[in-house]
Amino acid sequence: MFTYPSSPPTRNYDSLVGIYDLLATCWSGVAIEMARMWCAERVSAGERVMVVGPGTGADAACMTHRGAHLLLIDHSRKMLEVSVGRCRSEGKTVPQQIHGDFRIQTALEPQDSVVAPFFLNVFSATEALQVMKQLHDSIHPGGRILISDFSVPPRNLFSRLLMEIWHGIPMAFFVLWTGNAFHGVHDIHSMASKTGLEVTDRKRFRILKWGPCWIEALELRKINTT
Repeated sequence: MFTYPSSPPTRNYDSLVGIYDLLATCWSGVAIEMARMWCAERVSAGERVMVVGPGTGADAACMTHRGAHLLLIDHSRKMLEVSVGRCRSEGKTVPQQIHGDFRIQTALEPQDSVVAPFFLNVFSATEALQVMKQLHDSIHPGGRILISDFSVPPRNLFSRLLMEIWHGIPMAFFVLWTGNAFHGVHDIHSMASKTGLEVTDRKRFRILKWGPCWIEALELRKINTT
């Protein structure tokens, strides 16, 4: 594990605990929720799983209910408290927890799986690539990373413009309220390749159930170089 020059930690996520899931539903229908749960449902009993930025923890509770051993990391104390509470009430297990910035954690043991739900979208493209490298180093050689986030932008210029606008409107709010970086839609597939990872499974989800497939969930594993 390593540290690197980074942007300041995000702020004010505590104030969004009560409306965080509602905002996601209003903007995507159930696409964001379904992408997060696709990742959660791939986790098996007995797995050691680190969840980076668990939000309000519906997917974390699902993983604990399935018998996984969780470590939750979040810079928002209230988000972390809500996630732990859901794991306790719905999953009947109290996960390990770290209240802090994932980017500066230097003593984490390699995990079977790392789950990063819409975490890379917090950062600029340059810093998201550094975070991806850190996620890579957080799994053992046979482990995997499960990411739910925005899909790779379409090649068609008009479709890409529409997606960038749809992505940019809520981003502007989070830039002003939480200090997230303002950026275009990340190409997570390219980031994965640059950090020694390959996409081994993928599921795309339609916005509002009938719209374009602008949300996706990915399973990434280390590229075998032997």
